[in-house]
Amino acid sequence: MTNGHDSGGAFPVTRAAFLRLVGGAAAFGTTTGLFATSGAWPAAAAGGATLTIGISSDIKTLDPHRSSLDVFRHTIRSTVFEALVFVNPATLKADPRLAASWETSADGLTATFKLKPGVKWHDGTPLTAADVAFTINRVKDKAIGSPFAPQVSQVSSVEAVDDLIVRMSLSAPTPALLANLAAVQIIGAKNSGKIDTQPVGTGPFRFAVWTPGDHIRVEKFDGYHIAGSPKIDAIDWKIVPDSQARLAGLQDGSLQLVALAEGKDVKQVQGNDDVQVITTKPYILYENFNINTQRAPFNDKRVRQALAYAFDREAYTKTVWFGLARPTINPIPPEMPAYLPDSAKQYAFDLDKAAALLKDAGFTKENPLKMEILSIVGFDSLKSMALLLQDNLNRLGHKVTVREMEATVWFDKFVTKPDFDITVDNFNTVPEDPSGMFNSPNFAVGSNVNLWNPPGYTDLVNKAATEIDPAKRIALYQDLQKLFLDEMPQITVDHLPLFFLGAKSVAGLVIGPSGIDDYSGVTV
Repeated sequence: MTNGHDSGGAFPVTRAAFLRLVGGAAAFGTTTGLFATSGAWPAAAAGGATLTIGISSDIKTLDPHRSSLDVFRHTIRSTVFEALVFVNPATLKADPRLAASWETSADGLTATFKLKPGVKWHDGTPLTAADVAFTINRVKDKAIGSPFAPQVSQVSSVEAVDDLIVRMSLSAPTPALLANLAAVQIIGAKNSGKIDTQPVGTGPFRFAVWTPGDHIRVEKFDGYHIAGSPKIDAIDWKIVPDSQARLAGLQDGSLQLVALAEGKDVKQVQGNDDVQVITTKPYILYENFNINTQRAPFNDKRVRQALAYAFDREAYTKTVWFGLARPTINPIPPEMPAYLPDSAKQYAFDLDKAAALLKDAGFTKENPLKMEILSIVGFDSLKSMALLLQDNLNRLGHKVTVREMEATVWFDKFVTKPDFDITVDNFNTVPEDPSGMFNSPNFAVGSNVNLWNPPGYTDLVNKAATEIDPAKRIALYQDLQKLFLDEMPQITVDHLPLFFLGAKSVAGLVIGPSGIDDYSGVTV
């Protein structure tokens, strides 16, 4: 029995063999219509308490300008710090947060923000426009090496007009400026020296303790600028790499929430009246393989294209995600106006094409491709991706290994000091605007994790980001999609929502579309 797709005439994988390979134990099925897609828990009455959340891995730093780890975004960045605006998951538009209002000049080259009065840092001092200016300049500083620098690349200068007004001069009109700024957490100059270990922000919770490898704790900030918030006293994130242990904690009450649940976890709690499931829109994330395009032989696009043909996205999403994810090769989802029509099904699984491309590049059974795929402890679906690609390539006679490592070690090997062939990963689609994807660490010009910057790429990204005509802008982003679908600097696998699992007593959490959540209204 095949998986209902074109296998290219080579090595069809049975469902039983697939499950043995990835270690799947749950029954095959889909879950259409089972879960809400609002991005927010239902409202509930207020009450002080501690919310204990299970997370899969540790963080690396408490500096919001240096870490792009998913677990950091959903913990410290979402509670201790805030940005000028917050992207509403229902509308995908920017709502006021630290900025009360803003306006853009007629020529699109000046953006002026008025800060919300009365906002305080956790040390009790007032937030000022000088703090915003310091933040923008710090993120732009090459010495900081911030992965969020592309978000403010069009900001040529920033000045504090007075304590509550900040003015940004832009090098070109930037339609996605608000979406970009939603990813930039504001910090103060006086507290920046110790931010790696003692962060001070303006968010609803102040940092309390981080015990590496064990837990992270934040506590209620009584001086928060939104009246009546936060509604709970503290949040404890427990680092629990094993997904079954996280589910056990949810069932025995030691955890009230499990963040970033996987498909098998969601499947396992179906029918459990004591557990609620929340999912965002179905295209918030994409899973992928990142490729070191500067390392031979992966600097040859034929090799990268072969890897794209060698992965069975249809079977993976059905068997590992139980239909909760949808297969695609294009990280931009069809729901976005900039999507390149009919592109999602390019590179359909075909081992014959993969073998032919590898042969053209000089790799056969007699001279096999040798490579290592990195995987991350605590991310079972990503490990399954690595094992499936390994299995398909090894059956063609190549020599592929998989190495699993702790998230912080993986981050160093992948990002800090790149020394890898290929790694599994996931990224936000940034659905509020396509420029966000090309500002992300996965595609940013000159600094992306694939080390990919072909001739003309920088100019095309900049043109798309600063084009104000909507139709021309879409055309430019479609040109970018054609480029990366040909070059294959990374292999997209699927689109999927974010899943959180929670006790029935938990309410009020808003999951943001780009990984920044709002815990200010949470109750337990």
